[in-house]
Amino acid sequence: MIKRVNNINAEEIANPKNGRGFAVKLAYNEAAELKGNITMVAVMDLQPDSEVGQHIHDNDSEIYLMLDGVAVVNDNGTEDLLNPGDMLITRKGEFHSIENKSATNITFLAIIVE
Repeated sequence: MIKRVNNINAEEIANPKNGRGFAVKLAYNEAAELKGNITMVAVMDLQPDSEVGQHIHDNDSEIYLMLDGVAVVNDNGTEDLLNPGDMLITRKGEFHSIENKSATNITFLAIIVE
């Protein structure tokens, strides 16, 4: 499932946690629904003409949050683009891959939940 950043309602928070100024919160609620133990949190830097091959998540789920660049993802057989701020959620039993077809590195946050 792809969650587009432009479909998330931004919440402006004044003086967050008794601090000063303002913060903008983008809540990826679908990712928060994955219950379990986090077994990996990693920032991945994928070089040009590189990919994380298609694989199934038999016993865990994985979240990709695109930070920089544009990736080509396979979301259970559907190819799509992931732009900065977009999130790919792969639940238990589903499969995915991510590929960098650009001329520059792309960066994404990967989280695995058992």
